[in-house]
Amino acid sequence: MHVVHLIARLNDGGPVRVLGALLPELQRLGQRVTVLTGTCAPDEPDCTAWLRAHGVTVDILPGLGRSVRLRDDWAAFVGLYRRLKTLRPDVVHTHTAKAGFLGRLACRLLRLRCLHTYHGHVLAGYFSHPVSVALTWLERAVAFNHHHQALTPTQMLDLARGFRIGRRSTWHSLPVPVPPVKPQPYVGWSTALRRRTPVVGFLGRLVPIKDIDLYLETLAVLSHSRPIQGLICGDGEQREHAEFRAAELGLRVHFTGFIPADEALAQMDVLLMTSRNEGQPLVAIEAASAGVPVVAPAVGGLADLIRWRGVVGAQRTAAALAHEVGHLLADPEHRRQVTAAGRRLAARLTPKALAPAYLELYREIVR
Repeated sequence: MHVVHLIARLNDGGPVRVLGALLPELQRLGQRVTVLTGTCAPDEPDCTAWLRAHGVTVDILPGLGRSVRLRDDWAAFVGLYRRLKTLRPDVVHTHTAKAGFLGRLACRLLRLRCLHTYHGHVLAGYFSHPVSVALTWLERAVAFNHHHQALTPTQMLDLARGFRIGRRSTWHSLPVPVPPVKPQPYVGWSTALRRRTPVVGFLGRLVPIKDIDLYLETLAVLSHSRPIQGLICGDGEQREHAEFRAAELGLRVHFTGFIPADEALAQMDVLLMTSRNEGQPLVAIEAASAGVPVVAPAVGGLADLIRWRGVVGAQRTAAALAHEVGHLLADPEHRRQVTAAGRRLAARLTPKALAPAYLELYREIVR
């Protein structure tokens, strides 16, 4: 069976990390894999060479990439159409919004079977209401009879019923694989942290959907009852705001910028997530595999991880989140139970464990 994976660009992000983990396992099981992709922007790390080093065939489509430009997008679509017409794969598996849009159109014209994965979505919480409505209508328009994959049951309900995308009979719920993380206990920047003071961490992009304000407000509540320090590992448009707000609240918070998860998680006693919405948050599963308990509100895919006992849930308020973090820090037995349950969940979501399920999904689509 030949499966073509289409993605807008191979930047260092969640979808690319998923492909890097899954595709070598699928090839080991005998599947033929080709990746069609565009180019990264100059300010983005490019993982093309890394994926090729894992034995995956990667072809570049001129014009495909992050930016939306009509001329480039048309060139990318024409190139994609011609390449798929030559390859005639059994299944085209699209990832990310732009590649999913172009890929499903091309598959419609070529009568190819297509599976689109929603690693997350930008249909709510990212843009103004008129823009969100327009994006939703575009998604409905290109869905046709193609197959669609959500990463958790809650996400599938949200997309299939809430946004009415595609047909229920062609929706599938299947988690993406997450390689286990082995913490790196010592790195130079960690000397800035106070020893024997609990560290409550944040790991991810500093963008509105992650709600860094709620994270800082939760730290402020915790600081009234115990010594605490924050560790923010990530960067983005709200970095300057977060630094100002932390100082305004009188909090001890260390900012590292983007660093590998194994370095970040090694320094955390608890990972606190305050997102307004999530797909299947890779960082929560990475933390669980590393033995770091996670506290988060039950939004999007986090609701499923809470139900599966991989994450400790709380209401989306600073007081409720602080209560659960404080309980973990104060009760070693509770912490041990949460950590053990998280590791069990992470073990079920490794590339080796999930690759056979993906192979069966492709076979089902072909059938």
